Amino acid sequence: MATRSGDIDPAIIPYIMKLDNLTPEDIEDMLNKQSGAWGVSGVSSDYRDIEDGYNMGDQRSILTLESQAYKIAQFIGQYVISLGGVDVITFTGGVGENGLETRERICKYLEPIGVELDKKANNQKGKEAKISSESSKVQVYVVPTNEELMIARDTKSIINEL
Repeated sequence: MATRSGDIDPAIIPYIMKLDNLTPEDIEDMLNKQSGAWGVSGVSSDYRDIEDGYNMGDQRSILTLESQAYKIAQFIGQYVISLGGVDVITFTGGVGENGLETRERICKYLEPIGVELDKKANNQKGKEAKISSESSKVQVYVVPTNEELMIARDTKSIINEL
């Protein structure tokens, strides 16, 4: 999340409210607009800016991107357990399509489940590609989204139903 908190212990809310004499509105603002990548990095909610900080050795940017990759890998791990295994992992959307360093960090955490990244194949942005190695037990792909096409199809479907 760029500005919203992730999972937190609910007991932290009244504790922070009392500690800093905050109102419910203050807490709502903190959890929705001052947390997530923005809150951890202190740099920006734009991952491109955080990547720049990461590459310059900014410790909070490094923490932001490493914790993001770790959390995403944990979510994937939860789904692997729920599904009883995994055949394919797909990166999509802005960061998934263009964040080759992000994909690499996430895949590094997923090595225990058999993910092996092909760094050369991963070295591209915004193109559909298989980015896992030939020996990877789990296939990994980048698939660009086409939200405009989906909106157009949905709109056509709704109009045809009228």
